[in-house]
Amino acid sequence: MTKTTIPVHLDINGRDHDLQLEPRVTLLDALRDRLGLTGTKKGCDHGQCGACTVHIDGERVLA
Repeated sequence: MTKTTIPVHLDINGRDHDLQLEPRVTLLDALRDRLGLTGTKKGCDHGQCGACTVHIDGERVLA
């Protein structure tokens, strides 16, 4: 069985990143595991504590 992936384009701090991700991959996991950007932390794993917060177009979003 082949894994389904989708193309994802991210512009992070002025740098472009093109990834092929499975639909279940979170932004947090893509940042940390695929791009090695470990500044964003996994805290509660439910989006309640705010440790995974990132800025998207000037807005705070839980990754």
